[in-house]
Amino acid sequence: MLSSRSSTIVHRDTSHGRIACAGAAAGIGKARSIPAGCIPAWPRRRRRAALAWGMSCRLKLVRLELPTRVSLPKTFIFASIFFCIQQVEHTGFLFSLLYFAFVILTVVAFNIAGGFSRISGAYIFWYSTLIVMFGVTWKAMVGEPADSHLFSPVLDMSVYTASMVMLTLVTLINKKMDFRSIGLARGLTRSDLDYTGAGLGCLIVWLGIIFADDMFGQAPGSLVSALVQVNVFGPLGLILVTIGAIKDSGGRRATSTISILAFLYFMYLGFTSFSKQATLTPMVCWMVGAFYSRLKVRLVHVVGILLMGVLSFAVVSPLSASRDLAEGLDNTQRLQLIGYLLTHYSYLRQHVMGLAENMESNGVGEWYDKPQGSLVERLSMVPVDDELINYSAKGHYEGMAPVYQYVGNLAPHFINPNKVLFYGGNYYAHEMGYGLAEGDYSTGISFSPVGEAFHCEGWGGIFWLLPTIWIVFFSSIDFVVGDITKYPWGLMVVVWFGHLVPEQLLGGMIYFLGYGNFGMVLAIVLVTRIAPILGALFMGRTAAPPARRAASLRRVIPQAQRSAGASIIS
Repeated sequence: MLSSRSSTIVHRDTSHGRIACAGAAAGIGKARSIPAGCIPAWPRRRRRAALAWGMSCRLKLVRLELPTRVSLPKTFIFASIFFCIQQVEHTGFLFSLLYFAFVILTVVAFNIAGGFSRISGAYIFWYSTLIVMFGVTWKAMVGEPADSHLFSPVLDMSVYTASMVMLTLVTLINKKMDFRSIGLARGLTRSDLDYTGAGLGCLIVWLGIIFADDMFGQAPGSLVSALVQVNVFGPLGLILVTIGAIKDSGGRRATSTISILAFLYFMYLGFTSFSKQATLTPMVCWMVGAFYSRLKVRLVHVVGILLMGVLSFAVVSPLSASRDLAEGLDNTQRLQLIGYLLTHYSYLRQHVMGLAENMESNGVGEWYDKPQGSLVERLSMVPVDDELINYSAKGHYEGMAPVYQYVGNLAPHFINPNKVLFYGGNYYAHEMGYGLAEGDYSTGISFSPVGEAFHCEGWGGIFWLLPTIWIVFFSSIDFVVGDITKYPWGLMVVVWFGHLVPEQLLGGMIYFLGYGNFGMVLAIVLVTRIAPILGALFMGRTAAPPARRAASLRRVIPQAQRSAGASIIS
């Protein structure tokens, strides 16, 4: 009990996860807040003294949350400091000034879009981060000028900044469209969705399509071929089972038996295919699901995220760069090769360095003074765009032919049986002498959409071609997916954009307009109607129908008076 000199009212503030204590003592007129976990741990005498003196201690719960807004004043301060750092490192003044404008415009566009509450906001995040900001920031971290080892650095940064100006205008126009706030998902969603069961159902469908592909193959125009092209159910299942594990345990666990098994199988597919994208996808899906569920971060989560980072840079990156060693091997032999490379890490590093030196000798320049690893260099799109932009600026423009091809390929095979894949990164690499062998038409070379837009129409590609595609792209996807914070299937698009936005040229966006949107419609129907039933069959749960509302009940005998008697209803 407190002394008579002070009185305390203790109530629980559930919205912030703490106990609020309003203390009124002699000379103290302000309410104080004491964490729920602090009071019982103190000795009684110290507890009394703390309340009497008005001492406060707040338990700040660190929760993951998808950001919907970034502070513009803080961004201005950060960009100004970064500008000074670049000048100290002898980066060109005009390049630094353009990058400063690019960062500010990125935050403005992100806030206009509503951040991660909308697909357009997620696109802006990946577009700015993975195409420009990651590479420029890493250059500053290693102490190198950002414009070094580039053919036309000022032109590159001018193109990027102009594209962000147009992206900001497109985002503003897209937000003015009223129908984007409705979302197709609004009419299909269910408030009682079993995330774990729905996620398991998505994984079952995903595996079924994979096995059907292995058994029957992808004949042109076949059902299996169509399903393979819209098979987004695996990563979506990973996200849903992660959300389910967090919600079912009340935030005590971030994984379940189902999610662990799914993650391990995804990792197996990624390692045996020597693919960075496939290997890193489960990590990204877990983080997206944790952010969506507002997971309370604990030490085990911090350690897990750090291990993910170490695994990405130290294991996944060099292994994926060594896929040439696995050509002609089956999965068992590939696993043996992976075991040998990891136990002989020095050999693995020497092989990766030899590949980098071979590329440089074939005319493929390096942006960094020293090799930074294949993952860092893969996430740095500026140097590859620089070669394409510099080549285009000399008068080598493709025109609208690539765009016509991409749009024509949206037609199903039974309508357009003569689909061709002529334009793309491999074609552009051969065209400008990027270092590929003369007969190598299988190696994928990635350029960003802004690089290809400039290669198609020069500045016209930046000021009218890209904005036209963006308007159709954003309006259609925002309408299909709806609010990401309310409907979990939009998270799949967030993960998908991590690979689509920086590397898939203009064709990636045009492809998503058709097959991506159709795949998301199938995913919404699957998650809300079919996957919960499949999950219930395998988990032994029964999907209970939604309860009837009291409003649907009808009176049989009308009541003449309100006073006595009970109402008889049927």
